[in-house]
Amino acid sequence: MVVAKVKSPRSIDLVLENIGGVMSIDIKIGITKERRRERGFGLTELVIAVAIIGAIATVALINFRSAKESIRVQNSVRQLASYMEKARIDAVRRHGESSVKFTSPTSYTVNMDFSNTGVPTDRIFNLETGVQVPNSELPNVKFNWRGRTVTPGSSCVTTFAVINTSNPSEPLNIDVSGSGDVTVESKQPTLPNVPYNNTIPASSAVRSTTVVSGTEAVDSTPCLDVSGQGVGGEAGPPQCTIHVASTSVSVKKNGGGSTSVLVSMSVSSGVVASYPSNLTVTPASQTVSTGSSFLINSNNNQRGPFNVTFSSQCGSTIIVKVNVTN
Repeated sequence: MVVAKVKSPRSIDLVLENIGGVMSIDIKIGITKERRRERGFGLTELVIAVAIIGAIATVALINFRSAKESIRVQNSVRQLASYMEKARIDAVRRHGESSVKFTSPTSYTVNMDFSNTGVPTDRIFNLETGVQVPNSELPNVKFNWRGRTVTPGSSCVTTFAVINTSNPSEPLNIDVSGSGDVTVESKQPTLPNVPYNNTIPASSAVRSTTVVSGTEAVDSTPCLDVSGQGVGGEAGPPQCTIHVASTSVSVKKNGGGSTSVLVSMSVSSGVVASYPSNLTVTPASQTVSTGSSFLINSNNNQRGPFNVTFSSQCGSTIIVKVNVTN
């Protein structure tokens, strides 16, 4: 009898026997300790792997949802800006007027000549799901035959924001200038200050007496309706009159500055401030008599007009318009 052993992950014994002139082969296969150690994943390793995969999937899902929300805002703004440009061109072409008017935070009506018949008609368009205009004053942009805006309530630029309600801190702001230009961007460019002097060299082609007046400071902040800025207002009966020093104030976006509103009451009363989520009013409530200040700040990049309502415990209320600028 001959016995042969081969070392491998499995122990193999070959037994050769000569029985009656016939060679018999008996193969015995055993599992060595080395092989027994190769058993795969245990329960602990499996739980850890599943947890890691779950965490990665959660982060990917959140990023996917955020990207989807952002795309919805971009698509809605792109379509809106396109119809504003079309309405402007149509007004010039027809030598008439056209308009884009929001009838709700999520829909707007375009009045222009869609069929090229010379007669303007209305068509209603909706923003994508979850997208809306958060401003207290819904945009109403009108273009005249020169392509300029004739929108009431705005001295030169109509400014408003478009947001996704799931992520209001990342808006797209739209500016429609008095000349009719439509600008879509999250940040307005800052115009540089250009230095100059009034010294003009005398020559036969230049009048040395010409004087350039003005200042070197350039204000790149869009113009909003500030008709009530510095103008006080009041509401309520004599026994419960609430008064504000200014019915319109301005503040820079995203914590760039703050503004205050002085509120007074004819009788001592608690006053509560109600405001949209992109603004913060401090304090939110206080007892007011002869005059108390409320500080207003912007929390994000949303621009345009927003309303802050001051309500007294005795029943009187008054609204202050807050213009959020660059």
